Amino acid sequence: MAKILQMPAATTAPQDVLKEDAATFEVLRQMREDILCCVLKPDQRLRFGELRQRYDTSVGTLREALSHLVSEGLARTEAGRGFSVAPVSLADFLDLSELRVYLETRTLADAIRHGTDAWEAEIVSSYFLLNKLGAPKPDDPVSLKREWGKRHKRFHDSLVATCTSPWSLHFRSELFDQARRYHWLTMIHARSRRRNEHLDLRDAVLARDVDTACGLIEKHIRTTVEQAASEVPGLTLDMQRATKRRKGVGG
Repeated sequence: MAKILQMPAATTAPQDVLKEDAATFEVLRQMREDILCCVLKPDQRLRFGELRQRYDTSVGTLREALSHLVSEGLARTEAGRGFSVAPVSLADFLDLSELRVYLETRTLADAIRHGTDAWEAEIVSSYFLLNKLGAPKPDDPVSLKREWGKRHKRFHDSLVATCTSPWSLHFRSELFDQARRYHWLTMIHARSRRRNEHLDLRDAVLARDVDTACGLIEKHIRTTVEQAASEVPGLTLDMQRATKRRKGVGG
């Protein structure tokens, strides 16, 4: 008589797997937001004891979330040193911003050409909510900073919402998120005041003026880079080193 093979009992029920995935997703979302808002600062060591206390979760869930953050370029891992928040540099911000200019102008131009009444209404309402809150100050609570970040992203997303290229929108959104850490650092250390560039953008887009709107979004991105290079401590040092290298190469 043939032996009946006994299959090993499942160690995790399907509903438990779903719960684990949901827990990992929620911790990932919180950690990602804390990195993008500079609550977890560039180069900061990510120690499991502190993270477990902050996010009230298990080491296994933290490892899974951190692996996702490493793949996104927001965290790093080194053998024997564990995890840390990814560093920032002016070279990285410049590279990121050049790609953003390329994608933002193209998605914005396409969105304006395909804009609808509902698209215009969302731009108006998202601008109203962003402007009502006002840019956060360094000593404002984290909850207020997160809310401003959410409204800021909603406004910029609304401008390009009717773009007809899903891939362009996907990569544009990824680059926008990667740039958020630099936005925060610039706001935290800002010494100069800027005009209401969001208002100018809103008006140009609603007027369906492609050339003006694209020129404004490009200026908006490049002005942030210039401000960061002159006012954010770590990045200004980076700029000085880059300048010295260029001079050295030039003789």
